[in-house]
Amino acid sequence: MNPTKLRVLMLAHVFPRASTDPMGAFVLHLADALAARGVHIEVIAPHAAALADAETFGAVRVQRFHYAPARWERLAYTGVMHELVARSIVNKILFACFLLTFWLATLRRIVTTRPHVLHAHWWMPGGWVGALAALVTRVPLVITTHGTDVEMLRRTRWAKPLARFVFARACAIVCVSTYLREQLLTLGVADATRVRVVPQPVHPLFQRAAVSTQRSDTILTVARLTRQKGIDTLIDALAILRARGVDARLRIIGDGPERAALEQHARELNVHAHVEFLGALPQAELPAHYARAAVFVLPSIREGMGLVFVEALLCGTPIIATASGGVTDIIRDGETGVLFPERDARALADALERILRDRALAARLAANGAAFVRERFTPERVAAQYIEIYQRAMDNSL
Repeated sequence: MNPTKLRVLMLAHVFPRASTDPMGAFVLHLADALAARGVHIEVIAPHAAALADAETFGAVRVQRFHYAPARWERLAYTGVMHELVARSIVNKILFACFLLTFWLATLRRIVTTRPHVLHAHWWMPGGWVGALAALVTRVPLVITTHGTDVEMLRRTRWAKPLARFVFARACAIVCVSTYLREQLLTLGVADATRVRVVPQPVHPLFQRAAVSTQRSDTILTVARLTRQKGIDTLIDALAILRARGVDARLRIIGDGPERAALEQHARELNVHAHVEFLGALPQAELPAHYARAAVFVLPSIREGMGLVFVEALLCGTPIIATASGGVTDIIRDGETGVLFPERDARALADALERILRDRALAARLAANGAAFVRERFTPERVAAQYIEIYQRAMDNSL
C-alpha cells in the first residue's frame, strides 16, 4: 500500500502533554516522522489535568480518554505506571478503570477511523488493550517494547502469562534494542520469527545541533533520577577523580524520586560544591548543554536503549556507559564510546580520566559515534522501517 493511504492508530499510556514535553517524546517523534512520509497517524493516550480531550501536534491527531474523575486521574504522567499500581489497592482499582476505558476508546476510534494497523507502545497497558481490540476487530497489531515493560516481566510472576497472550496477538513485535529482543526470547514470551529490532528515532533538533570546539571540564548526565539510572555511581566516580587531582565538575539534568538522596550523597562525599542539579529542562535547551560538556555519562543498569547517548553524539560529545542493556547497540567500546562494568565507580573514574585528559581520544570517539548514529537513528530511516513492518502486518493478516 502507498504510505499516503496508510492509517495507523497508535496506543500509548505516555504521550507528550505539549510539544516541548520530554515525557514520551520519542513516540511523538516517530509519529511525526511517519506523518512526514504521508502516513495518517492518530494517537490514543490518557487524559490528565489541564489537557484537552482532543488536540493536534502538527499532522498527528491525539485523542485523550478519561479513566476517572479529574482529581483521580493520577496514574499517567507521574512515574512508572506499573510501580504506581503496585503501591495501593486504590491504584489497582484505578488501573482496572484505566484498562477498560482505554479499550473502549480504542474500539470507538477503530469504528470511526477504520485504521489499517494498530500500533501499541509498551506491551502493557497499550499492548494488552491492542490485543483485545485486535481480537474483536481483526485489525492487525504491532507492539513496540521500550524497556520498562520488559523489565516488569523480569520482576513480576503474573506478567509472563499475560505477555504471552498479548504478544501472540501481534503480527509484529518491535524492540528498540538487541538487548530487549534477547530478553523477550530468553523469558519465553514471544515468537522469535516475529520479533525485530528498530531503534527509537532521535529528535530532529539534535540533527541540526551545532558542534562546539570550546568545551569545559564538565561531566554531563541527563536522566530521570531513579535508582536504575545509577547516578550515585557517577557521584562516587567524581569523588574519586577529584581525589586524584582532576578538576572536574558534574552537571545533572533531570528530576525524580532519588534527587534528595543524590544531593545528600554528594554532601557526604564532600563534592556537593562541584555538582549542579539543574532539574528537568525543555528538550530545546539540551543541545547547548551537550555541546559544552567534555563528556556525557549515563551509568544506568539494563537501559532499554538510551536515546540520550544518540543526542550527545550528534552534539559532538563523547559518551561513557555501563556495559549492559541496549546501550551496546550504540557504543562499541573504544570506537564510538567507552563502556565500564555496572556499579564500578573506580572503572568509571578511570574512563572519565582518560576522556578528560586525552582530547584527541575524546574527539575521535565523538566523531566515530556521530557518524554511526546518523546512519541508524534518523527519523526518516526509522519511519521507513516501520512502514515496511506495517505493510507486512497487513499482508499477514489477510
